[in-house]
Amino acid sequence: MRGFLLSVVAMLTVGALAQAPNRAYVGEDIFVAAGQQIHNATCVFCSVQVEGDVTGRVFVLFGSVNVSGRVERSTTVIGGNAVVDSAARIGGNTVVLAGNAVYETDESISGSAYVLGGHMSRMGKVHDGRGHRMSVGPVFFWLLAAVLVLILLSALIAPRVRRRANVASSAEFR
Repeated sequence: MRGFLLSVVAMLTVGALAQAPNRAYVGEDIFVAAGQQIHNATCVFCSVQVEGDVTGRVFVLFGSVNVSGRVERSTTVIGGNAVVDSAARIGGNTVVLAGNAVYETDESISGSAYVLGGHMSRMGKVHDGRGHRMSVGPVFFWLLAAVLVLILLSALIAPRVRRRANVASSAEFR
């Protein structure tokens, strides 16, 4: 029984070590070379270039992502650009917020592609109905953001103004 438990622990340890590593950097670019495999790539103030395989997700904050390899799940870019070439494969959705996206073929992105606050450019054939493709330009995006900020500010200020009015009216009746 003891030997069985040791073999199970050994198999679990080897399985955990065999899983592809995660990469998370701040200010240092991530490069996944052809033939290399990682699980997730998270990059803040830097860029990610995928020529190999990412078995999880790619997240970039204030940087760009260039994919010519494979990303099994989603790709998210905030404050930067996404470039997906014709040999690339992204298994999930691609979201670009406050940046631009360029992809060569619809086969490159299995899921949906959303660009909010930028432009989406396709360099290949007409969209074949695979997933959704949506782009909201920068003018509309920033106008929408300004309206949301005004609504939030009014929600913070309005309750204070009403309380002062109630306090003033209750003082008059005393």
